[in-house]
Amino acid sequence: MTFVIRYLSIDKEDINIHEHFLVFLSIERSTSQQLFDVLLRELNNLGLPSANMRGQGYDNGANMKGEHVGVQANIRNLNPRAFFIPCGSHSLNLVVNDMAKSSLEGTNFFVIVQKLYSFVSSSTFRLTIFLKHVEQLTLKPFSDTR
Repeated sequence: MTFVIRYLSIDKEDINIHEHFLVFLSIERSTSQQLFDVLLRELNNLGLPSANMRGQGYDNGANMKGEHVGVQANIRNLNPRAFFIPCGSHSLNLVVNDMAKSSLEGTNFFVIVQKLYSFVSSSTFRLTIFLKHVEQLTLKPFSDTR
């Protein structure tokens, strides 16, 4: 799990928003309870009281955003002022993904990209030739997040 915090600093009349990556957290299981426990433990280790939280943002996975048993629900039980806002980037990615799947041209494009990846990556000889001629790009397998 990637742990990032966003906070405000107030200097006289200036309000500044800061965002900092803190740590990658090792996760054994991705249940909402496990994720909540790891998150709470890390907040305690860093000396960051959950009472100071005013917002929380995650991807659109049910284990994270679930209103009743997700991580956000567990945090809201601790601190009702920690409002949940879904990750805008992840939401946009889901929209673009659905849009591409609804287009025949889009679907065909991704099928061709996947076939190209499979063809090149299945042979070290072909991969070497590809890398020799295409230095600025890398091939990656198809996935919904790409």
